Amino acid sequence: MVSSIVEILGTVIDRERIADDLATRDHFSRDLFQSGSPPQCVVKPVSVDEVSAVLRVAHEHGLPVVPRGGGMSYTGGYVADNPNAIMMDLRDLNRVIKIDPVNRYVTVQAGCTWAQLREALADTGLRTPYWGPLSGLRATVGGTVSQNSVFFGSVRHGSAAESVLGLTMVLADGSLLKTGAGARACGVPFTRWGGPDLTGVFIGDTGSMGFKVEITLRLIPESEYVEYGSYAFPDFASMLNAQVGLVQAGLGVETFGIDAYKAKNSAQTGRKLSEATKTALGVVKSGKSLLAGLKNVAEMAMAGTSEVEVAPYSLHLTVEGRSQQDVVDQLAQVKAIVEGCRGTVIAPVIPKAMRGRPFPPLRSALGVDGQRWVPVHGIIPLGNVVQAVEEAEQLIASYSDDFERLGVLYSPLTTNVPNGVLFEPCFYWYDKVTSLHAEAIDETVAPAWLERPDRAEVREFVFKLWREVADVLAKHGAINFQIGRTYPYLEEVSAAYQNVLQSIKNAVDVKGIVNPGVLGLGRGAVARR
Repeated sequence: MVSSIVEILGTVIDRERIADDLATRDHFSRDLFQSGSPPQCVVKPVSVDEVSAVLRVAHEHGLPVVPRGGGMSYTGGYVADNPNAIMMDLRDLNRVIKIDPVNRYVTVQAGCTWAQLREALADTGLRTPYWGPLSGLRATVGGTVSQNSVFFGSVRHGSAAESVLGLTMVLADGSLLKTGAGARACGVPFTRWGGPDLTGVFIGDTGSMGFKVEITLRLIPESEYVEYGSYAFPDFASMLNAQVGLVQAGLGVETFGIDAYKAKNSAQTGRKLSEATKTALGVVKSGKSLLAGLKNVAEMAMAGTSEVEVAPYSLHLTVEGRSQQDVVDQLAQVKAIVEGCRGTVIAPVIPKAMRGRPFPPLRSALGVDGQRWVPVHGIIPLGNVVQAVEEAEQLIASYSDDFERLGVLYSPLTTNVPNGVLFEPCFYWYDKVTSLHAEAIDETVAPAWLERPDRAEVREFVFKLWREVADVLAKHGAINFQIGRTYPYLEEVSAAYQNVLQSIKNAVDVKGIVNPGVLGLGRGAVARR
């Protein structure tokens, strides 16, 4: 079976772009946390025609096909659970197809990274409303849209989904489908609307409905006026109350909170704070003048990081406006909300450094000392945030003996989104470093890290706790990105909802070969909790 399918695929795609050696197959059998079955081969198409051709072969032979982008997920969404599966690595499908500054859209291929897109737009004065996750150096636009995501630009402009105008999909049988205004006979892809939102069916689907090959995103002007704020809080609840107030007031473009552990080690953002001034040299390029940029860097160097490192919790944000007075006024409103929640102003080292270098090398794929780590998140309605986080932390605290015995560390991250707050507990532990982790961090891995033993017992404990935390957050109305094969989804919705979703899946994938099992699709009816 293996040799015959590889041989057949070799008639529709260059044999050099088909890998069936054990090392490659093993590498593509895992994401940053979950492991699956090694696929029977990995193909790397470079054109839409090749994607279509591979899917036609798979459809004819009834073989599962799994899409793969940057591989930075952790919920099993892009690992195979069938040894006969074909893995399709879309990273070489990475062109910026068209930038239309008049009609305000950009079209890219699915394997284009957010860093590549930002570079392509650099001289236009334009950007997408949501303009990437922290892992944007490696994360692809197609993968992000399939998972949905928040970070840069998200507080004001929403998740990645809200920036999408239209898609070009390759369906399970190899046929093409366009969505949005670009699907019309003479359509310009300037809007998503004009009938039912077919585009939305394929966003956040974890690649279950077909293969995204082209994505069209809205463009907006880059803001000329940007300012930053950082604030220290004595406890988590105070910071969360401030975040709720900021969302309700519509303040901030990116807003996120961290605890003292992340402030000292900053693995989540790919750098230690002690290196922030070095990282912040990028601000020189982003400032309105060289003098302004140098002032920003000098300010950071003089401020140091001690205020952030000693704060139990700290909140960091960026504001954008139409004038300097506008951003100053916004920061004044932020300060009033923060002080009403027992917060104090500190030097904005972190948000300046992050804007100065938004997509650094992914050192954050491992902890500061090479630890493995995994997040679990929930996007919580504003009225439930404090209670949901309190209950989740009580659950986590109940396992303190296991944390000590197994050497597991807990550290939270929060991010504001429209109408909600994302709460993301992160768990760190020492474990075997996989080839994917080593590839992702894009720098030499310390030899001692590679010698660490496999600790399946710890991963089993972390995953058990992961599921329990996800369930607690779901009870408070939380929803999730990166659903994959792991987050609660179908069990949270009605039978009618499940039936409609499965009917759509059946319509676009009659044989059920496209990333089977994700979202819980194909398992039959799921009892609602």
